[in-house]
Amino acid sequence: MSIYAGISQKLTSIVQRFIFSNIYISLGALCFAIVNTILLDIHTTEIIPIYIIIFCCTLFIYQFSRWIFFRNLTQTLSKDKLYYWMESHGQIIVPSMIISIVVCMILSFWISKAALEHLFLLGCISFLYNIKVPIGNKSYFTLREIPFAKIFQIALVWATMAVILPWVEVHGWNFNIDVISLFAIQFLFIFIITLPFDINDVEVDKETGVKTIPIVIGKRKSKVLLSVLSLAYLLALYVWMDKNSDLHSQNFLFFIGISILIFSLLYKTILRSGRVEKWKIMLWYDGSLILYFLIWSLSQLYTFV
Repeated sequence: MSIYAGISQKLTSIVQRFIFSNIYISLGALCFAIVNTILLDIHTTEIIPIYIIIFCCTLFIYQFSRWIFFRNLTQTLSKDKLYYWMESHGQIIVPSMIISIVVCMILSFWISKAALEHLFLLGCISFLYNIKVPIGNKSYFTLREIPFAKIFQIALVWATMAVILPWVEVHGWNFNIDVISLFAIQFLFIFIITLPFDINDVEVDKETGVKTIPIVIGKRKSKVLLSVLSLAYLLALYVWMDKNSDLHSQNFLFFIGISILIFSLLYKTILRSGRVEKWKIMLWYDGSLILYFLIWSLSQLYTFV
């Protein structure tokens, strides 16, 4: 093995560990929330406990979801690198969940009652998707059985957590049209970066009986839908920013950066999403949440140039 191949293999192993441990997606949730907080003109120093809770709650929910899924995985279902990583690192899953929930419980004393109520609602939505509800002597029902439930649940929880939760912490349940419209816009963004996962997971979802958009309408039509939604997202974001900020300054650079990000993800989805390893899909699309923050940060350097 050459030195280059050895370094590449080592870096790949580190990246996979970062992704499979769910730290990567939790960092993405934090980054996405910070940008939306700034867009809503909320001072970030006001809601530091909320940021920590967002990180820990994301870590807990994803660890719990993976833990439940892999515990129920039968021998006949497809297994990938994520499965084997979970199998060999299962001992850290439960402790990480415990630490995450303890941190959230401690920080709950430093946030508003409205934010606590909001977190409770988000928790119920997240848990219900993974819990089997008995409906008879031997019958169970889960939200997974409802067509398209997965992608809408993910988009709802993420957009609510990134937009509504910070707003509720500062302003309570007093919403205005700008907050609601930004929530809808970011719901669409999460929908856009989640659909490629469903395209990539078609075979697994067929085996587990989950009805996703690609299974119902096919991969090709799903990519057409994704293209339309991507353009709709950029148009909606442009209109929102034009109304709420000065698009002729650094915020215009932010919009250009997000446009490049959206088209780059669309390019990868159309050409590669259906035939790459799951961890690479996670690297690209979960990573877009971190890139969202980096694009915002770089665009703000315009002020100092």
